[in-house]
Amino acid sequence: MTNPNLILLDEPSEGLSPVAVDRVIETCRVLREEKISILLVEQNIHVAEALAERVYVLVGGKTVFESNADKFLENHELRLKYLGV
Repeated sequence: MTNPNLILLDEPSEGLSPVAVDRVIETCRVLREEKISILLVEQNIHVAEALAERVYVLVGGKTVFESNADKFLENHELRLKYLGV
């Protein structure tokens, strides 16, 4: 595929070394600068924090929370409730 508008990434940091995770984050930032949207499914909160503009929390296949990333990341109670961090 050439010139995609959207890229779907499912756990891109899974099983990678910290250096490789940093490369994934940097590559995603470059893609975002090129106006390519990314739908990221990620359990690594640090990767999600580095990249997310919006957050959707799914529990049992249902969306239980959604907001801009800053609002979610600033709310310790929500992070603890849904992510345990």
